[in-house]
Amino acid sequence: MSVRCVGIHWNPSKSTGLDVARKLIKLLVRRGVEICLNFDLNSELKASGFFVDEFERCQLLIVLGGDGTILSGLDKAIPYDLPILGINLGRLGFLSEVETAELDEGMIDRLLAEDYAIDARTTMMIEGQDPFRTFALNDIVITRATPSVKILSLEYEANGTLVDCVSGDGLIVATATGSTAYSLSAGGPVVLPGLDCFVLTPVCPHTLNARPVVVSADERITVRAKDADGDAHAVLDGRRVLRMDHQQPEITICRSPRQARFVRFHEKNYFGLLRSKLSEWTH
Repeated sequence: MSVRCVGIHWNPSKSTGLDVARKLIKLLVRRGVEICLNFDLNSELKASGFFVDEFERCQLLIVLGGDGTILSGLDKAIPYDLPILGINLGRLGFLSEVETAELDEGMIDRLLAEDYAIDARTTMMIEGQDPFRTFALNDIVITRATPSVKILSLEYEANGTLVDCVSGDGLIVATATGSTAYSLSAGGPVVLPGLDCFVLTPVCPHTLNARPVVVSADERITVRAKDADGDAHAVLDGRRVLRMDHQQPEITICRSPRQARFVRFHEKNYFGLLRSKLSEWTH
């Protein structure tokens, strides 16, 4: 057995996940595996004998929750290059691999024996920032920093060449993974996750000719707020915010040197997944 320590990251808003966590812990303890819990889970279970928030000890991270929980779990996984197994407790679960009913002895044995494939996904970062904190798997959204209805004017370049100038509600720079998130709802294309690209999607542009653009993930995307007066910011995966003002009116987005790595037990029909998951979301 090559996996000696497994991390478990739980979303405290998913109370149904506690029973799943208890079952998972029991299966791992029975096999003599060390366990590291995130602080919230350890506090909720009032557990003892486990490591807490020491994910550098782990060879694998199991995330209990939906896609949002997986995004927060990347903070633990990315610095230590940990593969992630997502157990879905949410509605969509694009990034999750298994449902709670699939958690059994056989799955744990396969996991500990590393009998799985790795699905590596491109992440993006902002140049000049800490790559272990300012990364995004889905998207970086440049939008207004205040609830004002004022139009935001942006210009964006790819490797120094002007792509477009747009006035509206902002701009989404998404990975292929993030193409089915905010970018999709803003009119961007669905991109297969294996494609190595960025999708540039204007949000509610006040012009007829502004359209989504797909570029290589090797491009450096510079986004500049024109007439920046502190009303713009960049939001990374909906979780972290970087202010854009007179001192920093522009940011440059590029490929991160770290990938998000997901455990896959099954070959997936991505189009079938799209149909089923997006249909679930609409009902």
